[in-house]
Amino acid sequence: MNLSNANIAAVVEDVQKFFKTAGTDHNDILKICLVVEEALLRYQEHFGEDHTFELFKREWFHASRIVLRTGGEPFNPLQTAQDSDALFNSEIMQNLLHYDDSKTVYRYENGFNEIVAISPLRRKPWKIPGGAITVAVVAAIICSIAIGHLPQEMQTLLLDDIVAPVLSTLMKLIVTVTVFMMFFSIVSSICAIENTTMLSNIGVPVIRRFVLLDLCIIVLAVLISLIFFPVLSIDGGRAIHFDEFMKLLLSIIPTNFIEPFVKSNVLQVAVMAFFGGICIITIGSRLPNVKAFAAEINLLMFKVMDAVFTIMPAIIFLCIVKSLSRSTLSEAMTVWKIVAANCLTYAAFMLIMLAMLRLKTSADIPAFFRKIFPAFIVSLTTGSSSASLPQSLDVSKNNLHIDEKFCNFWIPLSLVLFSPSKLVQLTVSAFFASAAANEPISVAELFVVAFLAMQMSISTPNAGGGIAASFSILLAQLDLPLELIGSLMIADVITGNVFTGLNVVLRESELLTLATKMNFVKRN
Repeated sequence: MNLSNANIAAVVEDVQKFFKTAGTDHNDILKICLVVEEALLRYQEHFGEDHTFELFKREWFHASRIVLRTGGEPFNPLQTAQDSDALFNSEIMQNLLHYDDSKTVYRYENGFNEIVAISPLRRKPWKIPGGAITVAVVAAIICSIAIGHLPQEMQTLLLDDIVAPVLSTLMKLIVTVTVFMMFFSIVSSICAIENTTMLSNIGVPVIRRFVLLDLCIIVLAVLISLIFFPVLSIDGGRAIHFDEFMKLLLSIIPTNFIEPFVKSNVLQVAVMAFFGGICIITIGSRLPNVKAFAAEINLLMFKVMDAVFTIMPAIIFLCIVKSLSRSTLSEAMTVWKIVAANCLTYAAFMLIMLAMLRLKTSADIPAFFRKIFPAFIVSLTTGSSSASLPQSLDVSKNNLHIDEKFCNFWIPLSLVLFSPSKLVQLTVSAFFASAAANEPISVAELFVVAFLAMQMSISTPNAGGGIAASFSILLAQLDLPLELIGSLMIADVITGNVFTGLNVVLRESELLTLATKMNFVKRN
């Protein structure tokens, strides 16, 4: 073909499509096309429009290559020192010849001028789905099987003297950092709301909705528990210890600033953060730097949490090894009614929440699960809602496209006020214990169970045997045998991680539903 303007334009377009199909970097394609166009225009100026040239394209040795060939005397169009009228001067041309992976060169062989552009074929790197977490899960399963074939003394040494203390230390680190992160996140989010009027417009509906959902879970748990443990009695009942009842109620209020952080009492931390944020926005007009300081501290805590989160694969590995190495099928069979009631209640409530999500937002449920999967898998494998906090914030902001300020306020607060798994476990446990002790539950005691389930689900941390403490308080309040805690703890071991992971699904579905209703979802 000759060096006409139409042929040059067609060749440049052809070159662009060729390298694009080969997976060449976008910037490299632009540079190659500009160089090819400039080189052909200079050939046209030097040899004339009637002079002919050829384009060759090929892929060999894992590289894409084009060759522009034209006969005649030697002429290098990539050298521009003497060409003051060229579109690109020498400096620009040299910059265009610097690529990330590709290269363009001139050569003269056998009476032909040749411009050769080469780009390596792009190979997609092989990635393991889930990355380090998947590796940790697979490695933990293999190690658990191997540990099961070791002598009992060696198993005790590995699990009790090595795995247990290391896992306990790492989990305490996660919980400690999360408590501080939760405090500053709530404070900073309240400061971003600007005034108390706006806070009441956002905070009151959120808290009211949490309470309503908690009550719905308890009612559902009571109805399903009656199928397995029909112990509800209209008349009679056991004595209620109102002194302990009031003590639990008053434990919501922190008595000092340090103790809630030391004991990881998330409810008291949330209460302090809530009132601290209100105080800051109240005096914010007189001390404007306080808001900025709270925002910077919150950003710092996110950075700290990101750094701590790098040890999450190790925590997942240790959690699975400890759980699988000690679990047996016979344990599951002894408490099947508790497990069945828990699972049925949780499944029914999850279906209700997902139906509400679909009805209120028209969300694609499979796509929703894919978006929140990173947070779900962390919570599932670690059995800790605190550990999944950074991932929950990330998927809510970036995958679900919910306003950052609303996420920073809602998600930490939801970890405190919305714990479906604990509500289900505590309610079902009361019915199981009453059936095991052959003691009916009166209507008055049913209200006590509901209050205790709500109070302990938000005030008792998971760390340090929190669920065991909740079981003991519930049984003591109802005058039921404390030795039943063993069966309840076995049921918790069987369902604990699964329910904690599903908590993420329920929280994210509720967050998206409420954010859509309150216009906090970013629209494309």
